[in-house]
Amino acid sequence: MQNQGKWRQTLDMIGASSTPAHRYHMSGLSVRSGIVLPMQTDHRPDAAPVDVTIELGDVPDRLNEFTHRGANWWSNADHCLLILPGIGRFLASGGRQLTVMPDPGIAVDDLVVFITGTVMSAVLYQRGAFLLHASAVVHDGRAYVFCGSSGAGKSTLSAALVRAGCEFLSDDLCSIRHSADAPPLVEADGRTLRLYDDSIRTLGLADAVGARVRQQIEKFYVEPPSGSGLRAGSVPLGAIYMLGDANPTHPEGLTRLPPLDAAQALLRESYRRRLALAYSAKGALAARTATLLKYTGVFACHRRRDLSRLDEGVDLLMSHWKGLS
Repeated sequence: MQNQGKWRQTLDMIGASSTPAHRYHMSGLSVRSGIVLPMQTDHRPDAAPVDVTIELGDVPDRLNEFTHRGANWWSNADHCLLILPGIGRFLASGGRQLTVMPDPGIAVDDLVVFITGTVMSAVLYQRGAFLLHASAVVHDGRAYVFCGSSGAGKSTLSAALVRAGCEFLSDDLCSIRHSADAPPLVEADGRTLRLYDDSIRTLGLADAVGARVRQQIEKFYVEPPSGSGLRAGSVPLGAIYMLGDANPTHPEGLTRLPPLDAAQALLRESYRRRLALAYSAKGALAARTATLLKYTGVFACHRRRDLSRLDEGVDLLMSHWKGLS
């Protein structure tokens, strides 16, 4: 009874339900969650059977057997345990189950950013997914992916491209599906944009701002400017761009990377790279990178990090796409 009371208080505190009832589409998977997530809700009448369930529950404080570990996570073939003091414990199991045990007093915003990011990536890696730390848009039926470290401008560039007529596809985490004999596809996703206040003002998106990504930072969930609904399917991959700052060594512009540099860049931009390496055997990371490069160009995109010149980057990319086969 005491344990039930504790969970009842936790559920009330973060606005969650003991029965997963909210439906989302994440990285090509149908997800049912007991916690409201800052994403587009999947209202499609043809929504597929549930692939992943997110629910509150007891999470152990250790994995007795693990093959890989980081500063606050441990993993084996079927489980990945993440412990964040002051936030909670998270357990990804078998590529199908994500269990969350919040710490007392935690704000829901500080909880869900890890559910939709690091822990969901563990679920996806357990299923053999290929993930990039990237945002993506669609233009003329092809997906264009923008990789870069946090603060590189992935989300802002994607929002500017959507404002210029592209369709929003994914933000921060991009799942690519491909086989040895077929062109790669970028999985449809229901995540919204995540933008800092200066980007929101520059893009004129103040009316589309939602909750903070985390309590401590001036970054917000923002509805894509197109207002488009949830995509029904995946999109053929057109090209991948590695965002970087322009400087005397790397002047502004686009440069196609040679295969070895491209392979290294893709590994470097794997989402939560150490987790990707922990599950690299299941995902056949090296082989899939080689296959990806058979079909897709990877380009360095060096720009001035200046919001007043954002439209120049948009024009550069759209001109580039006209020349791609």
